Amino acid sequence: MSIEEGFKMIDAARRQLITAVRLFSDGGDPVSMHSLASNAWEVIEVLCTSAGVQSFSKQARENLPAGHTLKYYINEPCRNFCKHAEQDPNPDSSVELREANVAAVLFLAVEDYMRFRQGGRVEVQVFQPWFVAVLPEKVTEDDPVAQSKLESAKLAFRRIATLASSDKIEMGRQVLEAARKDAGLAADPKAEPSL
Repeated sequence: MSIEEGFKMIDAARRQLITAVRLFSDGGDPVSMHSLASNAWEVIEVLCTSAGVQSFSKQARENLPAGHTLKYYINEPCRNFCKHAEQDPNPDSSVELREANVAAVLFLAVEDYMRFRQGGRVEVQVFQPWFVAVLPEKVTEDDPVAQSKLESAKLAFRRIATLASSDKIEMGRQVLEAARKDAGLAADPKAEPSL
């Protein structure tokens, strides 16, 4: 793509999201991952709302404490810290960014993207079940669709619960690499071509 070439809003969101997932699976920079994922999420969430898509973000909002917004959890403190130096121009200021927060923002963006597009690139198709397999307690027990996704995730990522955090990410990377080479997955009508 040349710099002068135009692109659609969904393309911008997809590119940021796919890059964030790839960085995550490759053990890349968490600040970049979080920034890319939160940027993608913000666009995808608006597109879901505009299109009348029942986003995961909407469901997540229903479980927030009174007076809190989902955007607050996405933006504070890390995203705004990385974007708005005028609020605290001290170069030695710092903020904590945890791997779990990066993964959560990524999942929110991935899940909303998949609902909006009714499918997605291999990266999102692998990250979604990986996240569910790693954090099965986040899956709603009384939702049959969510439980079905959990069962599928357990099959795709056998024994992941017994692994250390870095090994869980490595398992996700290996499954992603195998999925990228899977001609059957590439031919699936719900799969978008990879970047």
